[in-house]
Amino acid sequence: MVSSAGVRETIITLNDLQQRLGLMQTRDLNFFSEWADDLPALTAQQEGDIERLKQRYDYHRADGLLLEGTINLVVVSPLLELLGFIDPPFRIKSPYGMAIELQDPDEIVRGFIDVLVLQGRLWILTIESKRTSISVPAALPQLLAYMAANPDPHKPNYGMATNGDEFVFLKLGAGLTYDTSRSFSLFPQRHELGAVAKILKALGQQVLNPVMETG
Repeated sequence: MVSSAGVRETIITLNDLQQRLGLMQTRDLNFFSEWADDLPALTAQQEGDIERLKQRYDYHRADGLLLEGTINLVVVSPLLELLGFIDPPFRIKSPYGMAIELQDPDEIVRGFIDVLVLQGRLWILTIESKRTSISVPAALPQLLAYMAANPDPHKPNYGMATNGDEFVFLKLGAGLTYDTSRSFSLFPQRHELGAVAKILKALGQQVLNPVMETG
């Protein structure tokens, strides 16, 4: 298993995930149905809060990319709070952040990924970049590698990755399989934050469920 310190240098592509960690994306369409099926409804209060976050996002995004800690301040932290992830029974760990470096056709794009782990199994990964927005799909190999460094032998790990503009959900099974959701967009004027909130709420219910799983 690749250590956390070596992920940036050794896990760059999806092929690296397979060759170095043995991780493979499943072809089973039912493997990660949690992001699409039987999603819980939002309360009236939560729907109102989501609308307020959309307006706040539009206001700040109009000035350009959301940089550094602004993503967490404007979008991620308020979203976690309104869904109840800051309060019992959830527990939050922030084990580390990680530098990320991707090769762009014109330059090397450097950024940082802030990591929160809720209840030991739900990873919140915020991608921040000073100069160029790093797309979430481009960072997926490193995100999955970090999740794989903290496996549960019986239960899957879930993740939500965002760069402020787009959100992608991940599932890493108890074995060596993973899958991702489609990308959900906030910009320009897409406002899929309500769908993001429902999926995150569903995954929160999954990680609180003590039933053994074999994802």
